[in-house]
Amino acid sequence: MNIKAWNALLVIALLIVLSGGGYILYQNNAQKQAEIALEAARIAAEAEKLEQEKQARLQAFEDFLNGFLDDVYMQAREYKKSRVVLNELSKPSNFKEPQYIEENARLAESTVMSLQLQMEDILGLFESADKQAQELLSPFEEGMQAKLQQDWEDVRDESITKYTAFFAMEQDILMAQLKRIEFYAEHSEVLSIDEKNERVLFEDVDLQEQEALLRGGIIELKAAQRDTLKANP
Repeated sequence: MNIKAWNALLVIALLIVLSGGGYILYQNNAQKQAEIALEAARIAAEAEKLEQEKQARLQAFEDFLNGFLDDVYMQAREYKKSRVVLNELSKPSNFKEPQYIEENARLAESTVMSLQLQMEDILGLFESADKQAQELLSPFEEGMQAKLQQDWEDVRDESITKYTAFFAMEQDILMAQLKRIEFYAEHSEVLSIDEKNERVLFEDVDLQEQEALLRGGIIELKAAQRDTLKANP
């Protein structure tokens, strides 16, 4: 074999080796690119999952706020319905028959107790809701958590201020109404009813003055309560 032929064979052999190595490099690069693409897809999927979880938590928190307000509203509405009972018991028409006045007073007392429990239940909603809010807020990152915490406190404080002020005065009105009904029960044998003017009357001047003070006190308390509601709509 001459030198030219030998050199040609060497060139061919080198090309074969180089082409094989190039193929391996190509394969390795393709595999690496595929791995990079898979990792990028995994990261994107994970980011999307985290975003979906975040949105789900935000929706859960929004549902919590709306649900809390709905619960307070519904219980407050039930309270108002129950409150009508005591107003009815306070009407002079319920004191026409002396034999029923004592029963009326006992019913008024149990009604007041029931209303007090309802007030406690409504105010208790704020405490239980605050615990629930903290549980819902704990998974959020610090910045978002602070913002949502402020949102919750704004909703809570606005509502609790209104209800606390209302119920504080409501308690005084309930006790004043009960005291008036018990006064009628105590003097059931000597009272009479002016149905036309819806008044309870006594021949005894001192008793009539006491009745007027009791009735006037309730009127003043209710007027103050209305003013409070106007100041805290």
